[in-house]
Amino acid sequence: MSIEKIETLVIGAGQAGVAMSEHLSNIGVPHLVLERHRIAERWRSERWDSLVANGPAWHDRFPGMEFPDDGPDAFPSKDRVTDYFAAYADKIAAPIRCGVEVIEVQRNVGRPEFRVETSEGVIEATYVVAATGPLQCPVIPPVIPQDTAVTQMHSNAYRNPEQLSEGAVLVVGAGSSGTQIADELLASGKQVYLSVGPHDRPPRHYRGRDFVWWLGVLGKWDSEPEASNTAHITIAVSVANGGYTVDFRRLAARGMNLVGMTSSFKDGVLEFAPDFKNNIAEGDANYL
Repeated sequence: MSIEKIETLVIGAGQAGVAMSEHLSNIGVPHLVLERHRIAERWRSERWDSLVANGPAWHDRFPGMEFPDDGPDAFPSKDRVTDYFAAYADKIAAPIRCGVEVIEVQRNVGRPEFRVETSEGVIEATYVVAATGPLQCPVIPPVIPQDTAVTQMHSNAYRNPEQLSEGAVLVVGAGSSGTQIADELLASGKQVYLSVGPHDRPPRHYRGRDFVWWLGVLGKWDSEPEASNTAHITIAVSVANGGYTVDFRRLAARGMNLVGMTSSFKDGVLEFAPDFKNNIAEGDANYL
């Protein structure tokens, strides 16, 4: 079997993979992008129906092309995002090969380069770029045993309220995803409980600017990454319905049941940490 050779192999054709392809092309580096499904596949098949981009169109775009049919301050829908990525890949003539899965990457023994086993054969590359993203493995905390007669669903499997059977719903996590899903479920008539942990709660807009603009001028996008042992603090900010500042008190006033962090499950009963008041207070303190 012949072995294909390429200088740089990029794994994944999402936003990072398409951007990497453009940079490599601009400096004349021969490369190939492999995508096991379609361009921006996770946006296509692993996101809920009403999801929109987490930043306005002027921010969440490539430098060389604006979102068509969306104003600069609009939040493009997930379908527009996938169409945009595919159109941009065409625009820059990115050498993307879809439907090819990377099975294994090994450094060659005794000589340079990498041996990459794919679903369509072996590729040898001088350089390999993993552009698969850092948060692609769904994690469900083992609070409730999987064999318990309780439906457990990660946000990557959630699509819309009609997907859920009758009964109350507990949403664990009050970041952007959890808050938007809980809000959507509440609006559909579901009885909703939202488990709120430590969080930052920035305003969606301040002085006529979206909060991502302020993150830029304040240098937050260039901040050094936190140490690996630093506790992650989620950001509660919403882009639903044109983007708004998350206010947990308003959610409670509309009928949402707010509780602290989910701590344990025993004999069919969930228990929550007594930290809700403190989590809300600290979120208020971090409100810019």
